[in-house]
Amino acid sequence: MTTRERFLVATIFSLTVMVGVGTSTMPPALAAVQRTFGVGPDTAGILLSIFTLPGLILTPLLGYIADRIGRRAVLVISLLVFAAGGITALAATTFEHLVAARLIQGVGAASLGALNVALISDFFHGHQRIRLLGFNHSVLSVGTAILPVVSGQLAAVGWRLPFALPSVGLIVATAVLVLVPPVPAVSAMRPQSVISLHWRRLGILLAISAATYALLFGPFLNYVHERIRLLEPSNPSLYAHIGAIIGLMSVATTIGALFVGRLARRYTPEQLLQVACGLYAVALMLFIAVPTYWLLVIPTLVFGLAQAFNQPVVQSLVAAVAPPERLGTILSLNRSAALVGQTAGPLLFGIVYRAGDLAAVFVVGGGIAAVCMLAARWLRHNTDTRVQQYTS
Repeated sequence: MTTRERFLVATIFSLTVMVGVGTSTMPPALAAVQRTFGVGPDTAGILLSIFTLPGLILTPLLGYIADRIGRRAVLVISLLVFAAGGITALAATTFEHLVAARLIQGVGAASLGALNVALISDFFHGHQRIRLLGFNHSVLSVGTAILPVVSGQLAAVGWRLPFALPSVGLIVATAVLVLVPPVPAVSAMRPQSVISLHWRRLGILLAISAATYALLFGPFLNYVHERIRLLEPSNPSLYAHIGAIIGLMSVATTIGALFVGRLARRYTPEQLLQVACGLYAVALMLFIAVPTYWLLVIPTLVFGLAQAFNQPVVQSLVAAVAPPERLGTILSLNRSAALVGQTAGPLLFGIVYRAGDLAAVFVVGGGIAAVCMLAARWLRHNTDTRVQQYTS
């Protein structure tokens, strides 16, 4: 890798960190808001949902625009809007003002989670692409672990400061202008483009993306803590134990993602995806089967490895389906699918929990993972050689 490529990769990874700035900083920040304005957790949670809401609409639109006018223009404008939301938060004096600032931040962040992946897919291919997507996911996982700590320290100084972190986007926007070259020109999209006809394959990949995000934000993030509470109902260190399990999953994801590129040299992306979905199913069933807190370490590590394999591989496969002139649009659809899963997961498994019990949540989750594994098996046995060249 050349020096210029290293600077390019570092800039892309900084975009990935910006994605985490909008969400991973929130737990300490929301606690500070509750204390400052005297609101409950349900009201404070509006600051999280208002941030993700613009992405459901704007992410695919901005991906399409990025294909038409270029990645840099959309990224720089998005980062400037993101930074403006951070600066606006510094001036907030009421909860309503803070909601408005978070909405601005959400508009600015809408394109970042898709276009960072698009840039990797623009400039790198085959095993190197999967390797860098794995590293990118590791960066996100490390950020998920570190950013709440930074946010907590800032919240101790002033409740506005965690919400001002997006202002760092000004620096990243400058890096994008200087270090990201224009995407190589491609010919206009042909209506009969061979790769663009793989809609069934794309639909399956988007469904897997939505389903696996639903498993992350449903059973794992919303119900593993309840499993821990049932195993240790009177433990004074309950909250610390919950935090340790969540953190352990991020560590497993970070380490596992570093090896995705190496594994991709020996196995096809479809095989890795099938393994990832199988690991999800095993982990979810073990969460309800293990009898002690300490044994929860096993399914947590397995779930983290599933995350490590799943997301970079899905991103690579989606990029392989997309014709170059529609890469931003297609990857934005994948990001939107993830946001749908992130939103629907807690709602879906909330219904399952109310209709059944905690065990039902993990059993249904395991069933969904098993269906995803079958879908990945179909992808494995229906890989067109014209698509395969983009992932090898």
